[in-house]
Amino acid sequence: MNISPQTLNVIGFASTALGSSLGIWGALKQANAYYPFGILEFAGHLRRVFKKTIQERGLKEALKQIHIAEKLGELKGENRAKSLIGLYLLFRGFFLNLIGAALALTASIMDSAFHK
Repeated sequence: MNISPQTLNVIGFASTALGSSLGIWGALKQANAYYPFGILEFAGHLRRVFKKTIQERGLKEALKQIHIAEKLGELKGENRAKSLIGLYLLFRGFFLNLIGAALALTASIMDSAFHK
């Protein structure tokens, strides 16, 4: 079977994108004890904290928001099963990123060999 470098690049990109997505999802699941929100609320909180951080004298207010989330997270506690699932997803994401990088490298080597 003859696979072109372009095909390898596309498969490598898809593998890397899937791996990154799994890694992000896994990191969020793994850190479930650190934020008391759902994913959408977490994204909104992250946006608000970042916005406050870049505003003049906003670092103090951003830290206040983080400490409030910390206290709420302590009340919620950790779901260890969810954390372990997150760890597994994170490592699967790393593995897919490694496959994507290997495919991109193979495509690059093949492309170089074709042009000699």
